[in-house]
Amino acid sequence: MRERPLSPVVRLCFLLTIAAYFVNCQGVQRAAPVALGPNAKFQGALMWKGDPSGTGAYLNEVKLTPANVNAGQFGRLGSFQADGIVMGQPLYVSELDVAAAGTRNVIILTTEHDSVYAIDADNPGSGPLWERHYVDPANRVTTMPDSFGGRTTLGGEVGITGTPYIDGQTGVLYFVTTLSRNGVPEQWLRALDIHTGNDFGPGSVQIQASVAGDGRGSVNGQIAFDPSNQNQRAALTKVARAIVVAWGSFSDWGVYHGWLMAFDPATLKLMAVFNPTPQFQSYDSASGPSDYGGGGAFWQGGAAPATDGAGNIYIDAADGSFNADKGGSNYGDSLLKLRLNGNSFQVVDWFTPSNVDCIDLNDLELGSGGVAVLPTDFTNGRKLAATYSKEGRLFLVDTDGLGKFNSGADQIPQEFMIGEDTCSDSTTGDVAEGPDWDRLYGTPSYWNGNLYAAPSSLQLRQYRFANGLLNPTPVATSPSAYGLRGANTVVSAQGNQNGILWAYEKSATGQGILHAYDANSVSKELWNSNMNAGRDALGTGIGFATPVVAEGRVIVAHDTRVGVFGLLH
Repeated sequence: MRERPLSPVVRLCFLLTIAAYFVNCQGVQRAAPVALGPNAKFQGALMWKGDPSGTGAYLNEVKLTPANVNAGQFGRLGSFQADGIVMGQPLYVSELDVAAAGTRNVIILTTEHDSVYAIDADNPGSGPLWERHYVDPANRVTTMPDSFGGRTTLGGEVGITGTPYIDGQTGVLYFVTTLSRNGVPEQWLRALDIHTGNDFGPGSVQIQASVAGDGRGSVNGQIAFDPSNQNQRAALTKVARAIVVAWGSFSDWGVYHGWLMAFDPATLKLMAVFNPTPQFQSYDSASGPSDYGGGGAFWQGGAAPATDGAGNIYIDAADGSFNADKGGSNYGDSLLKLRLNGNSFQVVDWFTPSNVDCIDLNDLELGSGGVAVLPTDFTNGRKLAATYSKEGRLFLVDTDGLGKFNSGADQIPQEFMIGEDTCSDSTTGDVAEGPDWDRLYGTPSYWNGNLYAAPSSLQLRQYRFANGLLNPTPVATSPSAYGLRGANTVVSAQGNQNGILWAYEKSATGQGILHAYDANSVSKELWNSNMNAGRDALGTGIGFATPVVAEGRVIVAHDTRVGVFGLLH
């Protein structure tokens, strides 16, 4: 590991003391176990899409408005070059006291080269405020190659993929590194103090877990977590005083399952583990290496598991074995409502689409998207959540009763196709994979009675609530269509005023493009990063990347860079 020099020992120990830290001052480079003060508060975009709901609404933006976001007044302010692809969403912390640098507005980013950087949001090109690197080639510790026979698009190496999480009370950053040590794959949960980049508490714990089951990969009645083919793609989150981490697959390669784990934030000890496909089953709609008792990846197009105020967790399992309708424990292509009870995850409720066999067979999974828990302002008080599938179908579910499975028709408040093709007996996998299918990834965004979805190969769609449900006819669409992975969206606004819909697209040519639309009608494009290409154009796009809006800045990753955009004058 390589770290930037820190502040003098005396200053560091004084700061730690007044924050009620316990620290060994003889070891400044690696902090001893600490418990950050209960009154510590950190503000900013501290997790994927900014909050646990997954709706992507940044509602305290006072600087950026539809009137000033245009090619003349808005553009790139600076950028930072990292050492690897920035697959996870950057995070932002306002007015952070950084050791040896004073108070700064800070962007934290991670790379596929297993590195973490803290940079100055107001001067991103000035170099890192601190950095951590987890590869050590001299001792044969490297990133893991992504050549698993699949299509990971991680740029040749697998390092840190899922978006990290910053605890707003303690200022601790949590993320997962994937490594190869002497040729043997390993995955580690890490914890850093965002002031310094030093280890928090034990600093790391190796991911090792198993569940009882006779499904794929079982040995003597146990299914073990395999770090070589479980992709930590979904963003991290926190619920019920636990850090929650989810894993999927590398492009459905090999024998894999979905995995969800909970860790103690202070000790990093494993608290609970859940596998959605632990049972062997003799019938399956598909016949891949992980069928007949496997699959069910948790990846969600990069989305974090969503949570509500009651501590429930909402997460989508992707293609895989399904027998829950017959009393089994396999939940492929299902939306799960889970609760962390002590040392286990409890399945509280679930929903599986009625065409589960078709979407599983043709890789049109529910699990390409995550869940957005909606406010009740335009739902007539009903507790609704929105999710969607790679088929291109939107689902509105009632979180008080998800609907489980009905082969005749889904028992949910509403569903409709956003895409233009539906799964049927005539569907073939090659057609469903190509540019002629309008797939959906990530989560829809919500603002002021509007829901926004950006499918592959189609225009962005804006839907509006009326009488507690969505009008299935879009009230507006964007001027242009998007590329093969559609777009991830967020909204910035000052409450219910000055709404801007931000969409990040990886275009058909591979270029990243950031778009800004009037959130009241996305038919009006305010700005995009190609309008003044010489100043604002992005490089190679990141699949499923998500923009961040923070205090007049829009922060986006492209290839190995992070760009900061804002008002030019």
